[in-house]
Amino acid sequence: MRHAFNPALRRIALEAAEQVTTDIGRIHTADFQAALSGRLRENKELYDAAIYKATQAMMRDFGERRSPRRHHKTGGLYHPGSVLKLGNGIWMWMKDATPTDMTQWARLSSRNTVRVISAEAEKQQYALDRTDAFRENPSCERLSQLEEVVFQYRQGTLDDLAFDVA
Repeated sequence: MRHAFNPALRRIALEAAEQVTTDIGRIHTADFQAALSGRLRENKELYDAAIYKATQAMMRDFGERRSPRRHHKTGGLYHPGSVLKLGNGIWMWMKDATPTDMTQWARLSSRNTVRVISAEAEKQQYALDRTDAFRENPSCERLSQLEEVVFQYRQGTLDDLAFDVA
């Protein structure tokens, strides 16, 4: 059964994150995880949704760990226990791949690499711009100040940023 987006899970995550945030704005993931676990134990209605999210995470982990990578013994990428991601929710064991599967996997891999590199370049440029702005505006001690004073950031609703959409 496919579970739809569950805003209650995201609300619990936000509440847990806010609960464990330190006075300097840091979130320690061990504390965050413990707070989340406690909240889920208290809310039995969200149990199925939480299990679904856990299975998604386990599946992602499986796919990442089984993704082809260079083997030091063979010098190649092939391993019969590796999994190729072909797109549209279809994976296959590498040992069973056909020439068409290999082509599809390679194309998808290239597209994903371009997206990752583009997103990383954008993040690096953002960090560089803000670091330069911090140097030019020493009175700004936090990013929130810098964004408001130098970059004229004005907060709208969180919904505008798609924090809580599927």
